[in-house]
Amino acid sequence: MSPVPRGARTTQDRGLLSESVRRHLLESILDGTLVAGERLHDDQLTEWLGVSRTPIRTALERLADAGLVEMEPNRFTRVVRPDPSLLREALAVYGALHAAAAEAVVPDLDDAEVDELRCVAATALDGVARAAETRDHAAALEALGPVFDFVVGRTRNPVLVAALGGLETRLLFFVRSLRVVVTEAEAAAFAGEVVRAAEARDGRAAAAAMAAFLARQAGGARGGRSGGGVGGAA
Repeated sequence: MSPVPRGARTTQDRGLLSESVRRHLLESILDGTLVAGERLHDDQLTEWLGVSRTPIRTALERLADAGLVEMEPNRFTRVVRPDPSLLREALAVYGALHAAAAEAVVPDLDDAEVDELRCVAATALDGVARAAETRDHAAALEALGPVFDFVVGRTRNPVLVAALGGLETRLLFFVRSLRVVVTEAEAAAFAGEVVRAAEARDGRAAAAAMAAFLARQAGGARGGRSGGGVGGAA
């Protein structure tokens, strides 16, 4: 068998390159470098990222599958424009999945795990307070993530975990783009409800607290970000 010529890329190399491009584009969408509605042009992206068109198209297709990019052949490729109705739907599903996890997990927590949850909640509230000081509303909601993760990390339901994993990135984009606002009082009330439910080993109460908190956030959209980094808004 002849050796692979120098400079030739294997299928694995191409896969790693497209994944690197996907991650870069994803981070740029989430941090606002690429804003909602911005058109993504292959020539601009190849120049910006220093790669060929093939890994860029592969990465964009994967982002389209995740619901973050819209692709219309021979018309446009652009970052999606999230709207409050999509956010409400995503939060409803996210809340239902976490509620299912909480109802199954909380009754079986031991004392050490409840103590751990108290620490997780306290740390999360510190994060919310720091975010409030800088008025970083998305960071305030994200700071509460470990409280939800605590429950999910203890579920034995791989289907539920996979479903949440597929939803979280899109939901994060919605939250950042639509400026969902979480106050310190709301966060403290939520964390307190979850901890008290855990102390009582009340799975239904924990489930209700998670679902209700996320349902309240669905009404917190304040409108999308503007601007743009690589292309132009459609």
